[in-house]
Amino acid sequence: MNPQWQRYRELELIPDSAPAPRQAKFQLGLPLTAAWRSLLNALAREQFYEQRTEYLERCWMLNYEAPYAGESKALHKLWLLMD
Repeated sequence: MNPQWQRYRELELIPDSAPAPRQAKFQLGLPLTAAWRSLLNALAREQFYEQRTEYLERCWMLNYEAPYAGESKALHKLWLLMD
């Protein structure tokens, strides 16, 4: 018996009458699954990067109507971004 299955069965209190899971010997769709997963991961990373970049650009936009009026709020903006 597979020691991992035995340990899992003991931890989860699965009765002895439960059959052990069958191990797949060959999966035909494994390369397709791996390619699809890598494509989705790449698209998710790109979407996350774009959203993060747009958010940071919106946060750091300056008020060009009065650039030298008052103190610089850069540290305050940085503190808010870090929070």
